[in-house]
Parts: sequence; structure tokens; C-alpha cells
Amino acid sequence: MTNNIYILKTIDEEIINKLVSIYFSAFNKFNFRNWGPQDFIDLINNRSSIFYSLSKNKIIGFAVVSFNEEFSEIITIAVKSQYQRKKIGKDLLHYIMSNSDFEGNFVLDVAVINTNAIKFYKKFGFKNIAQRKNYYLICNGDNAGQRIDAVVMQFLLR
Repeated sequence: MTNNIYILKTIDEEIINKLVSIYFSAFNKFNFRNWGPQDFIDLINNRSSIFYSLSKNKIIGFAVVSFNEEFSEIITIAVKSQYQRKKIGKDLLHYIMSNSDFEGNFVLDVAVINTNAIKFYKKFGFKNIAQRKNYYLICNGDNAGQRIDAVVMQFLLR
């Protein structure tokens, strides 16, 4: 699958609405709060970088990263469910790791129940460094109101 990666630099409602849909497709199974357009607008206004993957003129995945001097945080990587396990996430991660703003230290949080994401990041050399108790709130379904832990992972280039 050939795809191209672009950076969302300004607020574009059409693109943001597609990112909202992809986030829902990727994460709805966990019953966390879904992101809406305002979440993406806030990320852009707070100088986070949003990278999105385009294949056949369709947005199929995205990554949100906050690049900082001390470390960079991967806020999320989301791939539309029917495109998962087709190297879209891998391409996005490679792209952001080769970004000139990347200084060699990434951190991220992953819900302990998102075992596929934990395995994915471990393949790239991310290590578990901590656990955040009761970090994610389950908003929907039978377990609404419960909280689950997050694994904090880190990648060090240097």
C-alpha cells in the first residue's frame, strides 16, 4: 500500500472531521472518551504536530506529537480499523522519529488493555518505565465510570 504523510499545520474542518472518525474507528472498542473536533483544534493551538497518512486520496491514519526540548510525547497514533496491521502505524512512527524536531527521547502512555499498541511500541524499542494508576476513564458500556491503568513507555535514541 502506497501512502503519503502530511502535516496538518492549520485548522481544516474537513481534515479534522476525518481524524475524529479515524480516532473513533481505532479506539471506540475501549470505551474511552472519543475525541471531537475541538480536541484537535486545541492540539493545533497548543503547537502539537499532527501527521496524517493519505492513501488513494483518503486519510487512513494519523499521529499527534508534542515536540519539546527535554522529550517528545506521542499523544496518539490512530489508524482506521480496516487499515490496521498494514504498516500505516509503522510508517507514521518512522516518519515522526525522522522528523527534524525529534531529539531522541519519546514518551507515551498506553492503556494496559491496549496490548496490540504495547507490542507495537516494544517492536520499535520502547521500554516500559512506569505505570499510571487509574489513568484512563471508561466512559461507555458496562464498565462506565471505572478507571484503568496506563503503561508509560519511553524510547531513547541517545
